[in-house]
Amino acid sequence: MKLLLKKEITLQWRQGFWLVYFVFTAIYVTVLLNLPEKNRMLVSLILILSDTTMLGIIFIGALVLLEKQQAVIQSLFVTPLEPSQYIWSKTISLSLIAVCTSILVYLPVWHFTAYTLLLLACIAFTAGTFVLLGLGLAARVDTINQYFGLMMGASMLLILPVLPYILLEQHPVFLFLPYVASLDLMLGARESLPLWRIFLDIILLVAWGYIAYKFALRRVTRYLVYK
Repeated sequence: MKLLLKKEITLQWRQGFWLVYFVFTAIYVTVLLNLPEKNRMLVSLILILSDTTMLGIIFIGALVLLEKQQAVIQSLFVTPLEPSQYIWSKTISLSLIAVCTSILVYLPVWHFTAYTLLLLACIAFTAGTFVLLGLGLAARVDTINQYFGLMMGASMLLILPVLPYILLEQHPVFLFLPYVASLDLMLGARESLPLWRIFLDIILLVAWGYIAYKFALRRVTRYLVYK
């Protein structure tokens, strides 16, 4: 697993994924430093949640389609490689990029507390969930256009539930919807959340991550391993 993860990170580095992330990050940091200090925290959190955690769903599609075109997947699963190992190597490696760049975006407003560690864990889980979703979608398609069509539809289904949460003063009933628990925890870095709400957010975040993992595992097993 360690060797596979190292290969994934090396491949992503060579393919320029890290460069793309850091270019976006440099732009975001420049924007943040030119904002009034009172607005930096909210804008930083919005950028992290809307961009750095979601770029993985784009890159995972490109990776899987590239492996399909180069017939890499067929050779991978001839080996004793388990579908779960394949999934985790991609999820962890792409989530690592998201966490590293999110730290840089957060630096202009950095105030290290115990909640900062929770925020980083939230970023990792959210980015990982999107990678798993993207992996599940990419397993079945053969072209980038097909993938982007599915990805846009899935992204809209995840993002639309955020609207009632925002419009109705962040009512806790909406926390059970996808993506909302992540948003709630992120905004908690700006305004303190009660302890029960933090625990509920964590439980829901892990639950949606687990659902995304089972989705990715089923699709990878069906469309990549036994195709």
